[in-house]
Amino acid sequence: MNLIILFLILLFFLSFYIDYAHLLKKNTSSEDNIASKDSRYLINTKIFITYKFINTMFMGIAIGSYVTQYKPIKIDDYPIMGIIFAILTIGIASLYKRIMKIDYFFKFLLIVESIMLIWIIFFLIYPYSYQVALLIYIARSITFLFGDFLGRAETIFLNKTEILSSIDIFKQLGNISGMIFSVLFYKWIEQIYLISDNESKVYYIHFLLVILQVIIIFLVFKSFQRNKL
Repeated sequence: MNLIILFLILLFFLSFYIDYAHLLKKNTSSEDNIASKDSRYLINTKIFITYKFINTMFMGIAIGSYVTQYKPIKIDDYPIMGIIFAILTIGIASLYKRIMKIDYFFKFLLIVESIMLIWIIFFLIYPYSYQVALLIYIARSITFLFGDFLGRAETIFLNKTEILSSIDIFKQLGNISGMIFSVLFYKWIEQIYLISDNESKVYYIHFLLVILQVIIIFLVFKSFQRNKL
């Protein structure tokens, strides 16, 4: 059974490598950088697609872990925080005419990914406390707060059909890769180290997630390059 699973994983990553090389070459051969009027930054599409892949791989690995992390939170905290962030989201949406620029796209993306890194570090230092659980929930809510803007900006500035298609393909490939990795990791620590409780499994996988998040932030910086006007 393990050999069959390993074989299927190898087939998946082989097909991914072939598609990755083909799509990146196809979508970035004519124009690697995208700029908008009066923007200080260019978007390197090749690196940005790689960022999206690693970013969704993170999400795939972390899937299911939030259920365990949110246990200390009180049930009435959810609607209260939900109302607050819904109102803030309306405020950001009302500013689209002013902030819908590549410069803000870069800044907000960097803010979101930096917040993700901060809560992971706090979780590794103070796992499963009410304060950290609330911090994680707030941090993830902030990512959703900017999520609509980032999604709209991505569609506006990377407005070539081929590029958007590649982004969506690699997001799903990253998500699948992350979920496969999480299953293998949880099985591995359970069989080798006899760790069976969900809290410990989730805690240890975050040592890998913190490394992955540093890579994600690095890719954000590399995706946006100074525009030499």
